[in-house]
Amino acid sequence: MSSRPLTLPLILVLSLTLLTSDALEAQRGQSAIQPGVVSGIEWSEDGKFLTYTNQGERHRYELATGETESLGSAEDEPRTQRRRSRRSRGGSGLTGTYVGRPSRGRQYTQVDSPNERWEAHYDNWNVVLEEKETGEKIAVTITGNENIHYGTASWVYGEELGQNRAMWWTPDSQKLLFYKFDDTDVQPFHLVRGWSKFNTTHYPEYYPKAGAKNPGAELFVYDLASQEVTRIDVGGGSEEYIYNIRTSPDGAVMLVNWTDRLQHHLKVMAIDLETGDGRLVVEERQETWQSNSPGMRYLADNHRFIWTTEKSGYTHYELRDLDGKLHNSISSGDFQSSGIQFVDEESGQMGFLGYNSPKNPYYMQYHLVDLDGTDQRRVTSLDFHHSNFHLSPDKKWLVAQYEEVNTPPSTALYSTDGKLVAKLAEGDPSSAANIAEMFKFRSNDDRFDIYGILYKPTDFDPDNQYAVINALYGGPGSNEISARYVSTPRSENNRGYLVVKVNNRGTGNRGKAFLGAAYLRLGDIDIQDHADAIRMLRQRPYVDGSRIGIVGFSYGGYMSAMGILKHPDVYAAAVNGSGVTDWRHYDTIYTERYMSTPQLNPDGYDIGRATREDYVENFKEAGGQMLILHGMVDDNVHPNNAFQLIDALDKADVPYESRFFPNNGHGLGRGASRTQWEFFNRVLKPEFLGRKTNL
Repeated sequence: MSSRPLTLPLILVLSLTLLTSDALEAQRGQSAIQPGVVSGIEWSEDGKFLTYTNQGERHRYELATGETESLGSAEDEPRTQRRRSRRSRGGSGLTGTYVGRPSRGRQYTQVDSPNERWEAHYDNWNVVLEEKETGEKIAVTITGNENIHYGTASWVYGEELGQNRAMWWTPDSQKLLFYKFDDTDVQPFHLVRGWSKFNTTHYPEYYPKAGAKNPGAELFVYDLASQEVTRIDVGGGSEEYIYNIRTSPDGAVMLVNWTDRLQHHLKVMAIDLETGDGRLVVEERQETWQSNSPGMRYLADNHRFIWTTEKSGYTHYELRDLDGKLHNSISSGDFQSSGIQFVDEESGQMGFLGYNSPKNPYYMQYHLVDLDGTDQRRVTSLDFHHSNFHLSPDKKWLVAQYEEVNTPPSTALYSTDGKLVAKLAEGDPSSAANIAEMFKFRSNDDRFDIYGILYKPTDFDPDNQYAVINALYGGPGSNEISARYVSTPRSENNRGYLVVKVNNRGTGNRGKAFLGAAYLRLGDIDIQDHADAIRMLRQRPYVDGSRIGIVGFSYGGYMSAMGILKHPDVYAAAVNGSGVTDWRHYDTIYTERYMSTPQLNPDGYDIGRATREDYVENFKEAGGQMLILHGMVDDNVHPNNAFQLIDALDKADVPYESRFFPNNGHGLGRGASRTQWEFFNRVLKPEFLGRKTNL
């Protein structure tokens, strides 16, 4: 359940459709003929004209006068050249060329030196160098074993910190940094493979669970010239994490991130490769948790960098340098920024995105600010959600698409002092598909407005009654909804269901107070927001409150189980796919970031435990139905999560359904989807979908 921008922050197990190049071209063609969408944007070299395509026709807009001239058919519209990615052997860089492709949670086992003379291998728990030309081998370490190993890392480092590298060359190819990991005190979790074969094989994983002993991590450097190994003094051990080892863009400085076990305190340190000492570059602290790897965008001198900070309670930017100096804050305000668009050192300007519309906190806006922190201004002055930004080369003009969930897109031209200059193309509000509605309600603690979206079938009839699917993920830092216009129904709508999505407390893009509201309380206030959304929506005559289903996978599977167990008055059916059922089952880095340890937060762990007897009894009395899906070789969310929930249901004599996949890990594939819909269509009685009410 990695929190990386997944994205990630935490892995969401869904079936993704990859668009081919032809499909992407077709998609672009469709957008080009939408009334409010423009394409083929060009700015004249003299800065006087903007040329664009709308509905198959080219137009030229004179920026000084606002006069528009039609240029005829857009058959010759310029096409933006697509970037073609070139795969290397794992990627080349200043720390070497990484060979192969590690599986999830693992690390590369070979990295070649930048000068291509040496190969560094992780081999039988140790680090070995091999000179390519002569085949000469150097045993950098010789004491590695199953418990103490070099040149690799722990699964939890790979999964939760994105650490897929465990060896790094210095840019001059003279030194090799590498991890030492000590799993001596880590309790292994034992999985079995080969369930569909005649015999099984044993698969142990050193997997530290919340509150248990952690692996100890240290950094060492080997000097080719002296053949000596030196420990890097940047912390480590079992109560700290050291990760994200990299160089500055010019290779002059090597850096490492450090955080304490509970991840409240972050330090970025520079490494002195001669002495092994570490020097502080920047640090951050949070009362809840601190982002593990904030962005560092370097300026041209490769010494100053733009740092992504959360110290104000919102994500913003500072100008710092590798000597540890804070030059100044760049952006500011009580809103969440969301990415740098450009940095122009010559003009001293930066463009960035942020969510600061007073109308809706999920409406994206474009901003400009000087690098010294002055003259910050919002450019997109309309209170809509903006996207598809095109800034003129002289930075005087901005073209942006704007829309709402049920308002078709239009395209505006702004001056960068924040004035709406023209609407280049307008969508027709009367043409809206009317299949999505953004709604909001107050959280039960009266601190926040909670937003969600109700999705409807294209043939929606308000005189009918519909079953509802609450499809969710909901993990910390994730995002369930978008404010963009919805023109096509969801797949669940095509099956006749209404669909509800909610950005619960603990999700992203709303600042640290909203994000941290779920701290120490996973499975409590997050699922509360989904249940309260259903309670509000079922007051509508077309929502059949007796036929509400909830479904999710991974963290969403956990939320689904907690939904029907804690709120059986709301949900009639639940699908728990690969979900945690007790946070003491899950790994240290992810779980303790949001829940602290079971020793320090026993009540939080108990409240968030799906196997609690009172939850099971409430579920039994309500007569709801649950489907449990899990992979038998899931090394992320172990199958004993499902088994313990099943055991609790069996002891209480509560009926349920389950399906286990003998060869699947954390991803369950199409079989799970088929099983899910057979279950929902049966228990939510699809033969009555769209039935007429008696009102």
